Amino acid sequence: MKNYLQLSGQISLEGSKSILNRILIIATFLEEPLKIMNPSNCSDISTMLNNLSKLGLNVEKKELSWNVLPLRNIRKQGSMFISDSGSAWRFLTARLASIPRTAYTIEVSEQLQKRPMKPLWDILSKMGAVIKYSESKAKIKGANLKGGVHDLLADISSQFLSSLLLIAPSYKIDLELFLDGNIVSRPYLEMTIKIMQEFGIIVDFSGNRIFIQKGQSYNNLKEYTIEPDYSSACYIWALGALSRSEIYTNKGNSSSVQPDYKFLDILQTMGANVKIESNKIGVCRKILKGITIDMQAMPDQVPTLAVLALFANSKTRILNIGHLKYKESDRINGLITQLSEIGAKLTYENDVMTIKPLDTIPGDVILETYRDHRLIMAFYILKLIFPQINIKNSTFTEKSYPNFLNDIRSLIS
Repeated sequence: MKNYLQLSGQISLEGSKSILNRILIIATFLEEPLKIMNPSNCSDISTMLNNLSKLGLNVEKKELSWNVLPLRNIRKQGSMFISDSGSAWRFLTARLASIPRTAYTIEVSEQLQKRPMKPLWDILSKMGAVIKYSESKAKIKGANLKGGVHDLLADISSQFLSSLLLIAPSYKIDLELFLDGNIVSRPYLEMTIKIMQEFGIIVDFSGNRIFIQKGQSYNNLKEYTIEPDYSSACYIWALGALSRSEIYTNKGNSSSVQPDYKFLDILQTMGANVKIESNKIGVCRKILKGITIDMQAMPDQVPTLAVLALFANSKTRILNIGHLKYKESDRINGLITQLSEIGAKLTYENDVMTIKPLDTIPGDVILETYRDHRLIMAFYILKLIFPQINIKNSTFTEKSYPNFLNDIRSLIS
């Protein structure tokens, strides 16, 4: 069975949306303009920017950079709408709750209504904000947040924690969080802390305890360069792992804070040929082997790995992925249901997904994606090998990677 591609080229990726969303929240605390290099134009960032503009934040856009102006005149009342961006939903909720005498209503898309928020609402309410919520909206009255000592579930989403940390200058007393359960997506929490430290905030994170001393403020950096979005790069690298020629992406100048950068280690473990050069990263095909790997820290790439596993020479086991049911879709059920449609044999039991190599050529199949950008891009790897596969809602890649389809076409031509 054919299990390789004839692709080649180099893709230049926009900046990481995960980093940029955090920087934009930090920018609302700054007293001087911040120049952002290599921004992103994905819809998640557009959602964040559109809503921050309603608060009063102004951003001057150029082709390769943005100039974020200080938030001088905060609009005290208004309404916001958040379309499918979990990070914007959580980060904006915490930021609005931290501004005294504000009153905002946030409505969210149908997809976001399914994603958990109550732990964040509860802790912000304990700190002094007033939050009334229904299925589709939350009404938030901001306050001088108390800070204090709190327990918080850490086994659902690291974004609850990041939301509370990013508003560090707001707390009247020290903030001390004790985390219950296994910390999912821990590297994303560490990313938040590292970025905050670059702006001068000291965060003590040890074991299951996070401590932030009151009275801190963000330093006014003049410029911040966003490194390439390695979450987007993973799909390009995965194609390289199935291609006879190298496929390259651009590379940042220093070691990455993004968890998905370590997807390169997974590809190497599976047997792909990975070349990391000073300004680019290349991946090409070798014989892939099945692996056993814990993906708790890299949940967004489970669909990518699941598709690659179909072309390995032995079974793959993916561990600790129960929290994937809380993403843009229930990705566990989505992968099992849709990959079974092409003849794949995969199971999920006790927080472990087991995937056997694909041993049949799929027929004419339409794969449902549940409007989930991660599933769409992972399934597109299948479509390039088996053109008879069709994918629903393929344009929803704009959420995180608006140039995805054009970049794929450039590798084919």
